[in-house]
This record gives sequence, C-alpha cells and structure tokens, in this order.
Amino acid sequence: MSRYMKYALLAVLALFVASCAPKKWEPPREKPGAEVGRELEERFKSETAVNRVPIGDTGAAFYYDKRMWNVRREDEGRIDFSTRRFTNASILYDNRSMPMTRIYASLVDAYDLKNASLLESEFVRVNGDEVIFNKIQGKYGRKSVVMLSYGYSEQGRTVIAHAYIYKGMLRPETEREIIEFLNGLVARD
Repeated sequence: MSRYMKYALLAVLALFVASCAPKKWEPPREKPGAEVGRELEERFKSETAVNRVPIGDTGAAFYYDKRMWNVRREDEGRIDFSTRRFTNASILYDNRSMPMTRIYASLVDAYDLKNASLLESEFVRVNGDEVIFNKIQGKYGRKSVVMLSYGYSEQGRTVIAHAYIYKGMLRPETEREIIEFLNGLVARD
C-alpha cells in the first residue's frame, strides 16, 4: 500500500469518527425527571407495608412490613431496622437540603466506604414523590457491600432510606426484596 493511500485511508477514518461525535455536549441536569416529556418509573409501597414510622420532624414517613422488618433503634437523625435476612437497613435524615445527585456521597461518607463506586443512579417516582435511586458498591470495614438507597431532599430537609448487604449475598430476589422495602418511603406524608 502506498504512502498516499495510507494518508487517504486515515483521512476517511478521521471523517467517519468525527461524524459519530455528538453535535453538542450538554452537562447532565440536576433533576433529569424535570425534563419535558420524560416519564419517571413509578414505584409504590407494598400492600403488606402497613406499619408506619415518622421520620423525625421532616414531614416524611416510612411504611414497612413488620413480619420481615422491625425498628431496632431510633436516634436523632437515624432510624435502624433489623431483619431476619443478612441485610442492614437505616434511614438517615437531616434538616439540611443538598442536591439529590450528591446523596450517594453523603452515604459514602456516613459509612466511610472505601473504594466506593456508584453502579447505578436514576430518578424514580416513589409513592408520588420524585426521589433518586442509587446502587453503590464499596468496602465497609473489610467486607465488600452493595448499598441500595432512595434519597429525597428539598426545602431544608434530606431523607435517605437505604439498605446494604454483603456483595456475595446479593441475589436478584434479595435485591427485589430490598427495593420493595425501600418503596415504603413516603417523602411527603
């Protein structure tokens, strides 16, 4: 192949790659659900989630199924749940607001997760309110964990319902159970 042929081939390749590039780059928006025409996935609390615990003075509440989950402890800014499964669950709340896209960082800091990575993040509508769903992986102590959470923040309040489980024990059915539990969050009760 001649030298000119190589240059011609490189020029055609460069034009092809340039034509595949996006026309205009825009930074991600704070609340993707607020985009015009975009529908958020709707999620609702389980019919068996009839036990209610108010979340401090935030105006939010959490509904859960007492047959699977129990309130273990209520402290200022935190509600801990216990379960018969290998899952730990809590609700963190505060009278400060933050961008909902930064809620995962608040969880990483609260648990001092090492090597944390955000595996999945999306806005969903839970019981009528827009929240952010995050799936985080990291090391808690010496164990690798996966944390699933719903976060809500506005008007000087932040509520983060979350649960974590050892990474090796997370199965699709366990993840569904955890999400069903998290669906008990009612941001405006």
